[in-house]
Amino acid sequence: MSTATSVSEVERKYEATSEQQLPALSGLPGVDGEPRRDTVQLSALYYDTGELLLLRAGITLRRREGGDDAGWHLKIPAGADERTELQLEPDAGHPETEVPREFAELLTAVTRGAALNPVALISTDRERQRLVDAAGTTLAEVVSDVVIAAVPEAGTGSDERVWREIEVELAAGDRNLFDAIDSRLTDAGITRSDAPSKLRRALGDAVTGTPRPARGKKSAPRTLLLEYLAAQKDSLVTADLGVRRDLEESVHDLRVAARRIRSILQVYGADLRDQQTVDELIVELRWVGQALSSARDTEVQWSRLVDRLGGAEEIPDREVVRARLDEYFSGLAATARPAALAALNSQRYLDLLAGLDTFLAAVEASEGTGPSKKKVAKSLRTMSKSVRKRVRKATAATSRGERDELTHRARKRAKRMRYAIESTRSLAPKASDRAHTKFKGFQDVLGEYQDAVVARDHILAMVAEDQHSAESSLGLGMLLQRELDRGDTLAPQLKPEWKTARKAARKVWK
Repeated sequence: MSTATSVSEVERKYEATSEQQLPALSGLPGVDGEPRRDTVQLSALYYDTGELLLLRAGITLRRREGGDDAGWHLKIPAGADERTELQLEPDAGHPETEVPREFAELLTAVTRGAALNPVALISTDRERQRLVDAAGTTLAEVVSDVVIAAVPEAGTGSDERVWREIEVELAAGDRNLFDAIDSRLTDAGITRSDAPSKLRRALGDAVTGTPRPARGKKSAPRTLLLEYLAAQKDSLVTADLGVRRDLEESVHDLRVAARRIRSILQVYGADLRDQQTVDELIVELRWVGQALSSARDTEVQWSRLVDRLGGAEEIPDREVVRARLDEYFSGLAATARPAALAALNSQRYLDLLAGLDTFLAAVEASEGTGPSKKKVAKSLRTMSKSVRKRVRKATAATSRGERDELTHRARKRAKRMRYAIESTRSLAPKASDRAHTKFKGFQDVLGEYQDAVVARDHILAMVAEDQHSAESSLGLGMLLQRELDRGDTLAPQLKPEWKTARKAARKVWK
């Protein structure tokens, strides 16, 4: 099986009756002449789990026949009107009805390991109009589809549904063209569709969205926490897809989502469910963060030290030092990514995801549980005192080693406090936003300090390895001194940055 290709799809869907005609599409911004027309017949077998987990997550998986892109298509949400489409060409050596392993593994966090089977057969008679510029480049496609969907019905064979819809897909054109086409269609009485995909419309009432707690202008903390936890769980799963695709920042995004969930459970978890369940989830969330820490650390430190070297003109033989950095970190990366993927493919990870689902469902089903506004304020005050205490200890440390450890502890507690404020933002939106802004300067100092500490450890590890040139060791030693100096420069900034952040944060709980 060949490796999947990735394309960005920008598309809008519209409702249309059999009698409605498409308006004229000539004269639109950048379009040259009349549209180029053709017809095509398409057939696609759609796959999902028994509980339609892909569709609930806004993902579709199909095997298409016909057209110029026959094969397997996996569509993943990527923003308003946008999706990332991964395509695999047909493989004569692979069973036609068996989902490719590459796609099945990519979707593990969404499917929770459940089998993917056919859920609908959709045939489409398509009339296509391609809008091109003067050079013949396709700017957009507008298609009129007559859709026939066959959906299996228990004990009755299948239910056949027929409808017509319009799709507009942006190609080389810009958003101005996209909006101009939308205006033409709207003026003709053709309206946007509520169904994000043909499969969603085909399955109709069989699909229900993930329950979310009702939220009013003055929602209770319980509702806000549930909403926040559910959003972070979704972010974790989305980041999981990115990690498996080796996308930039995806490891960071997954660890941040896990840390946010863990922080909220540490602060408010006992008010939502029993302590044992909360503690078990905290342990597992910490584990998945640690399992991916090496991969993230390698990304950050490789880039950091290369940049630091580039700015250190006084270091001799920088090419030799750069080669040493690349050799060392490429070796770490070669083991860090497989280790991260092994964790994501483990039963322990699937159990964690299932545990989060169960936790949220149980809290949603229990009425009236959760911290009061008064308790939220008390928790924030307590954390503020804890951060202040840790900052004071860090700034009073008498050795670098002691300062490093205490600063790291202050950083972890400050993050927890920030997420606690973030999760209940609607209780005091203006004050929370101001606190978030002021916290950024404080956390930037803490983060940069920690990066310098970790960089020193990596440099010492490189120097300690045998069979490397004196030139590279000298350069690494000079880099080490720069990181030591960086920490010494940042340390005095901790207290004033914290005072600024704390002053803003105090208004959140007053």
